[in-house]
Amino acid sequence: MKLQHLAIIFVIIIIPISVVLSSYIQNQIKLIEIQTAYDNILINSTYDAVKAFQLNTTNNKYSTISDSKIRDIEAAVSTFYNSLNTSMAKYGMSSTDLEAYTPALLFTLYDGYYIYSSYNNVYSLEGEGDEEKASINLDEKNFENGLKPYVYYSAKYKLNDGNVIVVNYTLDNEITVYGDFGDGYETKSGYLIDTGKVKNIDETNKTLIYDNDIIIQKEQLQEHLITIENSATGETKEGDYIYIFYQNKKVYLDPEDPIYSDGSYKIFWYDNYTKTYIQDAQTKKYAQECKMYSTSAYDYYKEAYEFSMWVQDKLKDVTQKNMLKIEKPDEFITKKNNPEEEFYLSENTGDENIFEFSDTNDPMLSDSTFNNHRLAVIRKSIETNLNAVISSYQNTALYEYEMPIMSSQDWYKILNNVSVVSYMQGMPMAGYRYYNNYAVITNNVNKEVVTNENIYIVTEKTGGTDNSREYHLPGCKELIDGVKGGSLSIIGAYSTASFQRQTVKISENNEKHFYFQARGGDTLTSCYNCVVNATGNYSADDIIKGEIRHYENKNNVLYDKKDLKEIRTAYLKALAREKYNLYKTNFDLGN
Repeated sequence: MKLQHLAIIFVIIIIPISVVLSSYIQNQIKLIEIQTAYDNILINSTYDAVKAFQLNTTNNKYSTISDSKIRDIEAAVSTFYNSLNTSMAKYGMSSTDLEAYTPALLFTLYDGYYIYSSYNNVYSLEGEGDEEKASINLDEKNFENGLKPYVYYSAKYKLNDGNVIVVNYTLDNEITVYGDFGDGYETKSGYLIDTGKVKNIDETNKTLIYDNDIIIQKEQLQEHLITIENSATGETKEGDYIYIFYQNKKVYLDPEDPIYSDGSYKIFWYDNYTKTYIQDAQTKKYAQECKMYSTSAYDYYKEAYEFSMWVQDKLKDVTQKNMLKIEKPDEFITKKNNPEEEFYLSENTGDENIFEFSDTNDPMLSDSTFNNHRLAVIRKSIETNLNAVISSYQNTALYEYEMPIMSSQDWYKILNNVSVVSYMQGMPMAGYRYYNNYAVITNNVNKEVVTNENIYIVTEKTGGTDNSREYHLPGCKELIDGVKGGSLSIIGAYSTASFQRQTVKISENNEKHFYFQARGGDTLTSCYNCVVNATGNYSADDIIKGEIRHYENKNNVLYDKKDLKEIRTAYLKALAREKYNLYKTNFDLGN
């Protein structure tokens, strides 16, 4: 065969293949570009929704009330779609299209969650004329989007005596228990702790000992405020104010004229950056009796001890084998006549007693049996309901929706924080592929929950003159070494919400900013080590346990309880106080 013939055959075969490959590669590049753009848009829109929820809840004193919370979530949903619509406009997507491609938005809160999705809210009619009446069958052609009913993180258990009880879990160690325990129906709520760590409870002086050497007692709390003294002239005043919590709201003492003529304290609420002086006799009486000293940390441990003792008495023999299925509440989660556990829960705690507390099952620790089971129950509840919602999602798109497989890292975020999860499926990409992804954004600055990691410890340099203060994570190495070596002294510890910048809007073009913990004119900055090297610090569990070991040799103690005592005292008091002062809609039911 002549060389010319070979060249012709090469051209006929290779060039079309090259053209096809080139077109395929270009399409793949375009596809990746579009998918990356969609990923960023989905993440940013979800972040905007979280930010809207955060702003609404932190600035709304009624944000923990159910109706107000629903409004805050609906506002976050609107923000999500507005952001999504703005970003997707260049791709020719309308707001109607975008709602069709988002089968669900998940809002996880302190003790349960909302799912925003489509639902059928229209009854069909049957019969004619005078015989026409509403049918119990819904008209499957009429769907609308909205929030589905609130779902609690709950599980049912069949006790050994045959009675069935329900436990509602939360994002921390608080639970609500209700059911018949053999001597009548009861409902109780409270925090769970290792009861063996609480000793020497003194109700008269409001003191107790926790874990042998941590003294929990009343404390005086302070915050720095800017108040509007005259709205007409824009006059403001800065100052440090002692405060307490009463009925889940901060009550401040006026330092300039602290006593009324009747001898009671002159106290106020901080509403809209102004002082609203309190005339309520009950509030004034409480402030006078406690002398503006907070007993919240003491009350937390005392009440948690009493509640935990009751739980252990009623539920000490309960294991995960007592749990009934969420979707089939008449079936146990284990197979009958088969000792091998079904893979029903993401964490198998086997025969370990969930509600019998000890050093190895301390509800305040993340690796306890209680905590592992709690997280598994919450995850199963969310998975079950989301799967039902997404798989039955109805819209005009010709796409089969299904619950995506989510990474363990994303589940960790969801199960430990207030969060928003958005799901997008079925959106065409480059004409022949569909976009299918989800985004998880958490919110750790809210009035819903205070987790073990949501506490900062404030320090100042010993003997320093620069009026500067820093706040640290409890496991910060610089904090531990500084306190142990004497170069840092602890001023206090508070929740992360207390370290957010506050803005006082005096007029349209006049704003002032302040921080609650920048007291006495001091500057307040975050610890550099905590910001840039947070993964290298020790965990909150290490501080709670009071013992830090070398990671390369866990038998070798690096810091013991004596080294960590000052930090643990500040941290454990703050964690208890901030949890106790949160508003709980279901707390103390039936007590």
